[in-house]
Amino acid sequence: MNAVITGASKGIGKAIAQKLYSKGINISICSRNMDDLNTFKQELIANHTHHPKIHLFQADVSKKGQVMAYAADIKAQLGTIDILINNAGIFIPGSLEDEADGALEAMIDTNLYSAYHLTRALLPEMKAAGSGHIFNMCSVASIKAYPNGGSYAISKFALLGFSKCLREELKPSAIKVTSILP
Repeated sequence: MNAVITGASKGIGKAIAQKLYSKGINISICSRNMDDLNTFKQELIANHTHHPKIHLFQADVSKKGQVMAYAADIKAQLGTIDILINNAGIFIPGSLEDEADGALEAMIDTNLYSAYHLTRALLPEMKAAGSGHIFNMCSVASIKAYPNGGSYAISKFALLGFSKCLREELKPSAIKVTSILP
């Protein structure tokens, strides 16, 4: 079984990668920092007696070209993906009126477009295999705006909307789509 987790060198993504690896699942993880990925890989190997495959890829998922390069590398290294976890995300606090120029674009690129592009790149193989599960790491901000949430909430509302559309489109297939709202 093969799983892809974006933004997996820290936080929720790292915890998910640890859990899947401990269950014997091959993982492909990406982060902007290769040193963080290599350190995490060594932790995984040191803490487990069995060693599923660990595929590392340095990518800034806010950049479409890097997402597409990651997708191509995943296909070459692992083949068909059983689990896709679109976890990478950023939070830049601020109100819509006062947040820094470019905050919306940065969060849309990372929180929405990365999931959109990676899913589209990996979906044909998942459909051909007739199985798979896509998880999109949304947020409570996907359903409830709050002070100083600004463009973060906009990006997470959009990610939930993407998840709902994708789920409807994939209902005739055996591919599942789940939105997680921590």
